[in-house]
Amino acid sequence: MKFQGKIAIWFWFMIIAGNVVFLYAFLYAILFEEDSVGAMIMGIVLFNLICIPIVARNYVIVSEISVTVYFGFYKESIMLRDITEVRRTHDIIASTAASLDRISINGRWNGLMCAVKDKEGFFEELKRKNPNIKMYI
Repeated sequence: MKFQGKIAIWFWFMIIAGNVVFLYAFLYAILFEEDSVGAMIMGIVLFNLICIPIVARNYVIVSEISVTVYFGFYKESIMLRDITEVRRTHDIIASTAASLDRISINGRWNGLMCAVKDKEGFFEELKRKNPNIKMYI
């Protein structure tokens, strides 16, 4: 089952603000520092190459054997049988989530974080696939 990733308003603001700053720097470079125009173009392109895939490819798939998080170019999985607990968190640690309204999935050997729009449906699906998962919701 596929769960759409959650994107917070602050993440959208960060993308817009980043583009505004790069565009301002680009215009400044065109008018006053012609030598740095190429660097400004590269900055805009690289910034958007990182941010746009995060918005476009942000979802979680719960299959019969695993949970897989897709976040931009990044992909991470954890086997359902290895998941020991799932909890809501607002941890600011760097993670595969474009929102601070996150879900922490902890396993025997590893863990991951994600943010989905339908948290309740996500929790129900995990519990249905593996009733041994402890839910701290």
